[in-house]
Amino acid sequence: MSQPPQGPHEPVEGNLPLQPYRPHTELDPEMRERALQRLQQRKEFLQHLSVYVIIMTLLTAIWLVSGMGYYWPIWPMMGWGVGVAIHASTLRLDREPTEAQIAEEAARLRKRLGRPDHPED
Repeated sequence: MSQPPQGPHEPVEGNLPLQPYRPHTELDPEMRERALQRLQQRKEFLQHLSVYVIIMTLLTAIWLVSGMGYYWPIWPMMGWGVGVAIHASTLRLDREPTEAQIAEEAARLRKRLGRPDHPED
C-alpha cells in the first residue's frame, strides 16, 4: 500500500497536481473581446425591442381610448418594425463565414475572372 502524499502540491500516484480552471477567453483576449461585443449587441437589441413593444402598446391604448376608429397605430408599427427587423438581422449577419461559404465565393470569383476551377490546372 502506498503512502498518502505529504504536501498539498505533491502528485498522487503519478498524477499531476490540479491546475486552476482558466476559461478559454482568458487565453485568447481577442475572442473574449469579440464575445463581449456580441453580448453587448444582443443586449442593445433586446432594449430596442422592449422600447418598441412598450411604445406600440401605448399607441394601441391611445387608439382604444380615442374611439377605436381607423387603426392608425399600424403605420408606426410597420415603420418602426422594419427598423427592429433590420436590427435583428444584423445580429445574424455578424457570424463568421463557414469554410463552405468561403469555397463557394472563391468558385464564383474564379468563374467571373475566367480562371480555372483548381489553381493547379
